[in-house]
Amino acid sequence: MKTKFWLTLASLLLMIPAIILQAQDEEVQVQRRNTVKLDITSVFLYRSALIFSYERVTKPNQSFAVTAGYQEFPRLIGLGENIEVKKDFGRRGLKLGAEYRFYLAKENKYKAPHGVYIGPYTAFHQFKNERNLEITTESGEVQNAYFNSEINVFNLGVQVGYQFLLNNRWTIDLVFIGPSISRYSGTLNLDGNFNIDEEQLYNNRIIERLVNRFPLLDNLIQDQTVEVDGKTDKWSFGYRYQILVGYHFGRGK
Repeated sequence: MKTKFWLTLASLLLMIPAIILQAQDEEVQVQRRNTVKLDITSVFLYRSALIFSYERVTKPNQSFAVTAGYQEFPRLIGLGENIEVKKDFGRRGLKLGAEYRFYLAKENKYKAPHGVYIGPYTAFHQFKNERNLEITTESGEVQNAYFNSEINVFNLGVQVGYQFLLNNRWTIDLVFIGPSISRYSGTLNLDGNFNIDEEQLYNNRIIERLVNRFPLLDNLIQDQTVEVDGKTDKWSFGYRYQILVGYHFGRGK
């Protein structure tokens, strides 16, 4: 019985390459033009996120895609030494994006959307948050404050990736390299009745804590500080990496 089991298992393993080749041959015959994908990366980067992408093949080796969805800034327990977040509410955010892909004919055996691709992309992120803070002074006195923020990130860049097409139905989309020129802007306000240096508290603690929790925002404070109840606006370099899982459907000519 054991010998028969292992022979059966070995036979199945030997059949896998043939099954893959058959699925790839079917892909050559029928080129589906639409793919709906779920962004897996956002689930790990943000507290709550649901972001979808739709890709449409426009030519045998080209496609365009649009992205839209909901995302929340990661939850914060504290914003530095002696600053505790008592209530984190009013969380909301969004992501919008678009891209155009050129699937490299010389590098790929199959037509889009299978294989290596390169192309421009743009993306917009927005985060809005409101928080009640509890600040403990050096004398041990506990004081309350209200902190709200709106952070916007606009990216314009070029990406390189590879999309796997499984059984001409399922896709795994990997963005390996995605450098961009990024515009970071933010409105940050701190209100409350506390007898400490607001500017020092604001610049040296709260902003640093936000950056430590979400490194993408580091460009907000490089070579500058933000005034209390102020704004910041700066262009810098950004990056992008993504993993998306999708469903491939429709038929082309």
